[in-house]
Amino acid sequence: MGLTVKSSYALRALYELAIFHKNGIKRVSINELSSKQKIPKDFLEKIFSELREYGIVDSVRGRYGGYALSKEPQDLKLSEVIYILDKPFQSYECVVTGKCETLGSECAVGYIWKKINTILMQELSKITLADLVVLGEKFELMGGNTVEEKINNVDERGS
Repeated sequence: MGLTVKSSYALRALYELAIFHKNGIKRVSINELSSKQKIPKDFLEKIFSELREYGIVDSVRGRYGGYALSKEPQDLKLSEVIYILDKPFQSYECVVTGKCETLGSECAVGYIWKKINTILMQELSKITLADLVVLGEKFELMGGNTVEEKINNVDERGS
């Protein structure tokens, strides 16, 4: 099980926006975010439109416009973004209501989905966008060619 492409793109673009923010650049064009993270521009525009509706990002049109974070990176939890875009497991009726449509009661599968959803959202609520930026900085300093190698290097040296 993993994140949807939509959430993955959103987190990557917000990560990039947070790096710009940290470097004193408050507004960034969708073209630049799309290019830096290799995300299809049209899809990213739709994602950011939704994030704007929920107060995660702001936008200004025009020559000096672009997108900016509405919150400080340390105040934005990854769980907020995932919940807004994916509403994890909300398509499973048994997770939402606690009862299986077919069986009329809670079933073992529904119980597991509900438990996974709870654990996922609890873990994501512990991580902020600022934490992601710090981790990205560590990745840049660590050796290794693959994500797994970099994660192992970060874990060995402390996170």
